[in-house]
Amino acid sequence: MEFDIIIVGGGPAGISAGIYAKRAGKNVAIIEKVVPGGQLNYISEINNYTGFTSISGVELAQRFYSHAKNNDIKFIFDEVKDVDFSNSLKVIKCRKGEYFAKAVIFALGSHSRELNIEGEEKFKGKGVSYCAVCDGNFFKDEDVAVVGSGDTAFSDASYLSGICKRVYLLTKEELKNVNYPLEILNKDNIEVIKGGISSRIEGEGEISKLIYIKDEKENALDVKGVFVAIGRQPSTQFLNGKLELTDKGFIVTHEQVKTSQAGVFACGDVCEGHLKQIVSAVGDGAVAGLEASKFVSKVKTLAGGEQD
Repeated sequence: MEFDIIIVGGGPAGISAGIYAKRAGKNVAIIEKVVPGGQLNYISEINNYTGFTSISGVELAQRFYSHAKNNDIKFIFDEVKDVDFSNSLKVIKCRKGEYFAKAVIFALGSHSRELNIEGEEKFKGKGVSYCAVCDGNFFKDEDVAVVGSGDTAFSDASYLSGICKRVYLLTKEELKNVNYPLEILNKDNIEVIKGGISSRIEGEGEISKLIYIKDEKENALDVKGVFVAIGRQPSTQFLNGKLELTDKGFIVTHEQVKTSQAGVFACGDVCEGHLKQIVSAVGDGAVAGLEASKFVSKVKTLAGGEQD
């Protein structure tokens, strides 16, 4: 099956890219492994996406999917296993078959690293969050914990301190040589617990405690929310050696959405340094869809085809 543009990933970035590419007159397909909407389907409530005071992630995902289908964008439900960019016609090798395109957009997204402790799965979306900006307002005037030892954890703790009553920042290591940001050190309602290792999350219906180990002793924090900030991870293993990636596996882009390979673009959370928000993913996708369309038009013109 051959297309002008194949988009790998059917989340907000991928669907936005597909809509803009289709409106540019291109034959477009989106390959999605699981379900349209991506990570949206795992968010209980969204209240920071422009135009919606409050909407569930599942409903927003369905709206994105309907918008794409109304534009006659083809969805292929398959899993990408390998790619071949050695020729002008790029090959996407999936579990069920192979697909060909003049341009490819990767909108694979990324997923948060998990603590893998008891109670985490139980309270996902019910007190356990991986995005302080997304879910902070749900814990207004409550006590919460942030688990993490890097810049994201520091940023999340600072952000939440303006919303929550008290923020416990639980760092795995002592971090004696770390220069904590002033917004952490100067906030009266942030307490840094150095060398604490999260052990389990407890509660009935909602979170009541985060149990952690420090100096071989078990301790408890009375909190309503636990924000996990230990990094994100993209699913780009099959792109090793095919595109320029960071040491953490994110796609390196140039001029916003262009990758190291001509005719291959990337957008959304799979990109290095990308703001992990729905609104920025949608904007990124629009740019990628237009840039890929320009590339395809140029290829057709050079090949003597009809100029768009």
